[in-house]
Amino acid sequence: MFRLSKLVGEETHVGEEYRTDWDAQGIDFYEDVAYGMGGNHPMYLDLMIPRKKTGEKSPAIIWVHGGGWSIKELTKKYRPVNALVQACRMGFVCASIDYRLVTEAPFPAPIEDCKCAVRFLKAHAKELGIEPDCIGIWGESAGGQLAALTGASYGNPRLEGKGGWEKYDSRVKAVCDWYCGGDMTHMGAYACPEVQERARQLGIRLTLMPWQKKGGDGHKNEEQEKIFIQMFGRPGKEAPQLSMDISPIFYVAQDQPAYLLMHGDSDQAVSPEFSYNYYDALLKYGHDATFVLVPGQGHGFFKGQGYYDIVLDFFKRKLVL
Repeated sequence: MFRLSKLVGEETHVGEEYRTDWDAQGIDFYEDVAYGMGGNHPMYLDLMIPRKKTGEKSPAIIWVHGGGWSIKELTKKYRPVNALVQACRMGFVCASIDYRLVTEAPFPAPIEDCKCAVRFLKAHAKELGIEPDCIGIWGESAGGQLAALTGASYGNPRLEGKGGWEKYDSRVKAVCDWYCGGDMTHMGAYACPEVQERARQLGIRLTLMPWQKKGGDGHKNEEQEKIFIQMFGRPGKEAPQLSMDISPIFYVAQDQPAYLLMHGDSDQAVSPEFSYNYYDALLKYGHDATFVLVPGQGHGFFKGQGYYDIVLDFFKRKLVL
């Protein structure tokens, strides 16, 4: 069983620019729905359900926030609210999820929670009016990596976790990845022989950050090593298998959902090369993939309604029955 607590009026726990009165929009909004267990405590999501005819099934979109897998302040407070309202008006059920940050537990904890959220929606598809085979996932930055990995790695039992609803699968039908791409091996494991050999076997290009290509500097390397330890629970170079497990690009040889990759050409945090290389790998293996390079924009929500229209049109084409 799960508890639904309907919000009436305007949200109060989010930043001003991400706040809306869901009830006035004709959308039933349910806060803090426990979707599973993250380690020893519940994990929560917010549900946005359009008012519709009884018995009518809807496709669903899961939103995954960014924040470097570690910034607590972005949890549930940083979401493209206008696009989610628009998606609900188009007939989608939307869910905005929390996941364990690496400050609490290293990988694979964050992806385990995302997969658990998918299984939760499938387990309760009837009560929520969801078509379980028509679920998509969309995320930005770190959330984009988690969205892409949820789509790519459905067959990897090492990433499923034990958060609940294990008799349901975590497969999704469509993924929108904003400015992250598919490769996490730059976080220390890039030069590991097994990583390079697997990349050679797959015929994929791995990606480094610009500063890594130039050799970096001692201080920057030291700071990055601290981040890698937080991500993997040990130095990244000591986690080659986990690095590949959490890199969507390493799954291109198996069936994949449809992908929409979007990246700003002025992104100084994550090079567009990460998305380029992932897109190339997906195309090489014959997958359904679209890449949109956004001119003049960097790392953060894109400015311009047209880019959100691209996302919603993508989900409409790939998820609507």
